[in-house]
Amino acid sequence: EDCNGCGVCRTQSPEDRMCPLFRVAAAEEASPRAKVSLLRGVLTGRLDLNSLSTEEFIRIANLCFGCHACERECPSEVDVPRLMVEGKGAYVSARGLTLKDHVVSRGDRLAALAGLMPNVANWALRNRPSRWLMEKTMGIAQGRKLPRVVRRTFLRRAARRRLTKPRRRRERNVALFVDTYVNHHDPQLGDALLAILKHNDVAAYVPPKQKQAGTTAIVHGDLDFARRLAHHNTTIFAEAVRQGYEIVTTEPAAALTLRREYLYLLDDDDTQLVAENTRDACHYLWGLHVDGILRLDFKPIRATVGYHWPCRMKALDVGAPGRNLLGLIPGLNVREIDAGCSGMAGTFGLKAQNYRTSLRIGWGLISALRDPDIQAGTTECSACKMQMEQGTIKPTVHPIKLLAMAYGLMPELDAILTTPGEDLVTT
Repeated sequence: EDCNGCGVCRTQSPEDRMCPLFRVAAAEEASPRAKVSLLRGVLTGRLDLNSLSTEEFIRIANLCFGCHACERECPSEVDVPRLMVEGKGAYVSARGLTLKDHVVSRGDRLAALAGLMPNVANWALRNRPSRWLMEKTMGIAQGRKLPRVVRRTFLRRAARRRLTKPRRRRERNVALFVDTYVNHHDPQLGDALLAILKHNDVAAYVPPKQKQAGTTAIVHGDLDFARRLAHHNTTIFAEAVRQGYEIVTTEPAAALTLRREYLYLLDDDDTQLVAENTRDACHYLWGLHVDGILRLDFKPIRATVGYHWPCRMKALDVGAPGRNLLGLIPGLNVREIDAGCSGMAGTFGLKAQNYRTSLRIGWGLISALRDPDIQAGTTECSACKMQMEQGTIKPTVHPIKLLAMAYGLMPELDAILTTPGEDLVTT
């Protein structure tokens, strides 16, 4: 009812991000206003309730990929992402998930399976015939660069380092929410965060039985599965909060899911406690700096990097702490690339039917990164990183890794700004 039909969500202004998909589709049905009107029609009885289980409904609902940009910029503060989650949930309850949506919404399981034979899996990611087969069977675009998988997950590495038992010994204590990307694809990012926390006298605890956040399940409307994940994770992390830990994650999408989207699914004290005590890792570290606690013994990094501010980082409404932290590193020139959404949008850009649209949305960002003066990209979001490396051989690096590099904590990071990308595989 809050939507007054003003049409601000149809903006093409470069100053606003609003709906990235509407910018390239330019059809009314792609606008947030149209999606609100569709659900309003069902709720008021103008449209039959069975409309929610039709192919036409899900086609329009899938034009929302949950970036939360419209919610943030809507003058009436209409929560379109939540409305679309509820609508997709009704469709999935009636019709079920497609096999391809089932696969991409459970990417952690696919990555875990691939991690049993990482050499074979990573060869397959580079192999064009196998990528053609992946597209035909799983719907993952054969031209999309994908991240490597690892045999030893971050959770296994944390267990070996005895970080999976709470040992609160310091004034500041963090419980790390890992999620799929760090666990199965880039455990080095988790290691970098642990090194930074230790360097700043912050105790870290990695709950060993945590599961993926369920962000992709929520976006696809698989709410029963997402609700089970939410209940599992909030039970674990609420207990950590009660023991004096703050929840920190390197993935903005996961932070937004824990802070806001779990509240779509559950209404209990544990979920509220987790929502109130979850922070993105860069936001947490920037808070240490604001409080005068963060160590500033950085070594210079002589480079120019292009920073992309992810949609879900914006949706957290905490500013751009990753960009701010990079500004503390001497010698590092940080250029903010204000070219809108990356277009990857989680699993949206993975799918073959969305591949070209995804690139059209993110082409401004990709083009800006081709500037010869920029050595590398940087962003907090793993999905945006994939898109940023799609159209260039330059690496895109998480701000946390650059901080660890500047601290001199991990010598293996010294080459991250010069590591060239590969065909069909991200750095």
